Amino acid sequence: MKRKILLIGLLVITFGFVSCSDWFDVSPKSDVKADDLYSTESGFRDVLTGVYALMATENLYGRQMTFGYVDVLAQYYDRISLKSHEYIETVNFQYKEPVDEIAINNIWSTQYKAIVNLNTLLFYIDQNRYVFESENIYKIYKGEALALRAFLHFDMLRLFGPSPIMGEDLKAIPYMDSYTNIAKERSSVKEVLEKVVADLNAARELMKEVDSYGPEYENLKDSYADDRRLKNRYFHLNYYATTALLARVELYAGHTQEALNAAVEIIGEPENEPVQPFELAIESSSEDRLFESEILFTLDIANLENIIDPYFGETALKSGLTNSGTILAFSTTKRDNLFGKESPADDDYRLKNWFATTSSSNSLMSGKLTDSEQMPLIRLSELYYIAAECAGGSRGLDYLNKIRAHRGLVAYTDASKLEENIYKEYCKEFMNEGQMFYYYKRKNLSSMGVYSTKTVVPEEVYVLPLPVDEQDYGNKN
Repeated sequence: MKRKILLIGLLVITFGFVSCSDWFDVSPKSDVKADDLYSTESGFRDVLTGVYALMATENLYGRQMTFGYVDVLAQYYDRISLKSHEYIETVNFQYKEPVDEIAINNIWSTQYKAIVNLNTLLFYIDQNRYVFESENIYKIYKGEALALRAFLHFDMLRLFGPSPIMGEDLKAIPYMDSYTNIAKERSSVKEVLEKVVADLNAARELMKEVDSYGPEYENLKDSYADDRRLKNRYFHLNYYATTALLARVELYAGHTQEALNAAVEIIGEPENEPVQPFELAIESSSEDRLFESEILFTLDIANLENIIDPYFGETALKSGLTNSGTILAFSTTKRDNLFGKESPADDDYRLKNWFATTSSSNSLMSGKLTDSEQMPLIRLSELYYIAAECAGGSRGLDYLNKIRAHRGLVAYTDASKLEENIYKEYCKEFMNEGQMFYYYKRKNLSSMGVYSTKTVVPEEVYVLPLPVDEQDYGNKN
C-alpha cells in the first residue's frame, strides 16, 4: 500500500489510556475515535504519552536512533565481524541489504506514525481548547506537540535528506504539518529546515512563560511540583530543550549566529553558570554516568536494561565476540585513541565510568547505559560545543574549556586547534546517543570514525535510501 505509513493514526489513535505510573509504558488496548479522544484534556495528554512511547521503542531512540543503527554508521564499534552479526552490513553502509532495509523502513514508518499522531492533536487542540483546565496546560501541550513534530522531522532530514552543505535546494523529505490523508511530495532541505525552525519558535513562544523548565522556573517550580501533568519536565520536550534543539538545527543549517544566540540563552557567557534547574557535573560517579543534572530532555525507558542486554549486557558478555550476532564492542586501541593523549587522561570522568570489559583482553563494551532507565536526547554539553564552534577564537576556547573542566580535564590553550578539539569532545561525549553520524554529515567529511579512520564517499553514505513504499509513490532518491 503506497504511502501507508502517513495514514496511520489519522482517524484512529491506537494506544490506550494509561495511569501515571505507566506514563511511558503504553500498549495498544483499544481503538479510540479521534473525536471522542480529544473531547477531554486527558485525551490530549494520552496522545503525547503515546508519542513518547513510540520514540522509546527499539525502532527509534530506544536503540536504532541512538546506540544501535546510527552509532554503528558513525563507526563507534570495530568488533563487528561475525558474518551473522545484525549490523555486519550496516557498518559498511550496505543500505540495500534485507536486514538494513527492514531497519530503515521501521525507522521511517515509526517516526512518521508519531508525527501523524501529533498532527491529529494539533488539529483538535485549538477547536477543543475549552476542555483544558487551565491556559497553561493548553499552551504546554500545544508547544510540546509542535516541538516534537520539529524534532522528529529534523532527525528524518538528518538521515534521509542531503545536508545543507551538499545542497539546500535538493529534495529531502515530506514535512507533514497538517491533518490530512493527502500524500505530500518531498520538500527541499531548505524548506524542511525553515519549517522545523518555525515550529520550534512557535513552541517556544507558547511555552516560554508557562513551562517550569523555562525562564519562569523560580516562579513555577513549586506550584507545579504536585501536578503530574506539569512536573518532571526533563521527560518532555520542554522550553529549554526546545531552545537547545533550535541551536542544534541552526548550526546544522549553517546559521552560526542564530545557533549561538539560542545556546547562550541557556548557558550564558563562558564565565557564567547555566540557567536553573541545570548544573554542570562536578565529580565522577558510577551512579551518575549520564550527568543527569545536565540533561535537558531524556526519554524514560523502563526496560532499557533488557534492550541493551544483547549489545552491552550480560548476554553479550556471555556470548563473547566470536559467538554473538549482536554484541557492540570496540578495541582498547580505539578507546585509547579517543580518550588518550590527554594530560592527565585518567581524570576524564567518562573514561572512568563508561567502559566494560569483554571476554577478550583487547576489547571493550560500553557501560554508559548500564543500570539506566534513561536515554538522553538533548544535553547541556552540546550547547557548549555549539557555542565554542560558533563563537570561535578565544571565546570559543573558553566555552570548550568550561565543559572540559566539568569532565575532569585540563584546559586547552591553542585556539588554532579549536575545531579539532571540539570534534574530539563530540566523539567522546555522545557515544551511544546517536549524534556523531550527523556531525560527520553536517561537515560532509570524507573520513569518519574515532579520529577519522574510515574513508567514505559522502554522497553514497550520508543519505539513507527512502523506503520502497516511498519510492513507489514517486519520491525517488
